[in-house]
Amino acid sequence: MNITQFTIEEVRCFANRQHFNIRPLTFLVGENSTGKTTALACFQVLADFIDKGVVDFNAPPYSLGVFDDIVRRSRKPEKEFALGFSFDGERDSVELVAKFVEKAEGLEPDIGTVTIKFHDGVIVFENRDSSKGTTKANSNDEEPETTRINVRSSLFDVFPPFSFLGALASGRIDGQISEEVSLAAFLGDKYAENKGLFRLGVRGNTSAFSTSPVRSSPKRTYDPTREFLNPEGSDVPMFLMRLAATRKTEWESLRQQLTDFGRASGLFEKIEVRKLGPEAGAPFQLKIRVRGPNANIVDVGYGVSQVLPLLVHAMVSPLSPVGNETDPAMRYFLMQQPEVHLHPKAQAELSSLLARLASQGGKSFIVETHSDYLVDRARIEIRRGNITAEDVSLIYLEPKKNVVKVHNISFDKMGNMIGVPPHFREFFLLESERLMGFED
Repeated sequence: MNITQFTIEEVRCFANRQHFNIRPLTFLVGENSTGKTTALACFQVLADFIDKGVVDFNAPPYSLGVFDDIVRRSRKPEKEFALGFSFDGERDSVELVAKFVEKAEGLEPDIGTVTIKFHDGVIVFENRDSSKGTTKANSNDEEPETTRINVRSSLFDVFPPFSFLGALASGRIDGQISEEVSLAAFLGDKYAENKGLFRLGVRGNTSAFSTSPVRSSPKRTYDPTREFLNPEGSDVPMFLMRLAATRKTEWESLRQQLTDFGRASGLFEKIEVRKLGPEAGAPFQLKIRVRGPNANIVDVGYGVSQVLPLLVHAMVSPLSPVGNETDPAMRYFLMQQPEVHLHPKAQAELSSLLARLASQGGKSFIVETHSDYLVDRARIEIRRGNITAEDVSLIYLEPKKNVVKVHNISFDKMGNMIGVPPHFREFFLLESERLMGFED
């Protein structure tokens, strides 16, 4: 099951409930301080909660602060905010909404309730100090039947929401459903008819990985160290060295992909890993050919070292074992300003690469950007037929006084934008008029 919509409610500049249409290739655009990074951070938090039961609003590369820094300042008496995903399925769609409150003993956000809604039933996990079982709340004929389950929030560390449902269905949580045969049957039917729903309960199958807006600085010589996945991409040189030394076939495949992009973008012609000794722990260097002989990565344009982590993370998923292309899981890559230090030609080619990878399935890219070249090249790729219009989304965040309005823009098969708000291009039009000599 893929995420088709992300919702955010009462978080910082986002008043009420705002909807983001998520597609295999999604662009977030808007002025500075309109919530683009906040939206990415909240997406990462909710994905981590569903995947691992972890709630951390300050995991790198994000730092949203404590509860009072995150919740929107308004006159509403209740102080809570919500994040949600909508998933598509073979036979059913599912919506999950997590409401966050302030921890009783601390300043951090804590899970208040988690609501999972099917077309014919609703399950609500309620955070309680003790969990004694389940209770059903009868609803009227016009609403789905609701089942409420009292749980400790710490239990989600062991059983994230969909894993929890799978455990309930199979009876793996002792004492939880001994009297709730109907709930077990309901969940059993859901999992039996919807394989994607079952995969949501398996760790690693709704994984998100965020990149930093500024990647790590290149080094003239690298010392082999333990490889840690890092938003700034400092893990990439070690990953490339290990791949070149131990998995030569996969290294040659990846190097060819990198070379193809380098040539198309005009950034480089060749990339090599050079060991400085025969020992396994010997230092190494990254050699890049731009024009003429190979040069050290620190001696070529800064754009090469800034884009290399993005390329490697996108081409070889850092969220699953190398070469595991049969894994049916969807991986979500949250990219902050990938155009940093890139020439417009390289920006456009990066968009073409993301469109190609997104169209192959299994990977979804959410790109925060200020680059028209990224968006325009995606529109060209739609027109060329390299990615379908339905697989691309453009989300414009428009400031309105002290709040931000989310506009979801789609495309037709010719790459034309659909649903463009009136003020989307206002700044650029005004600048063009000024350039032509027309004053306000």
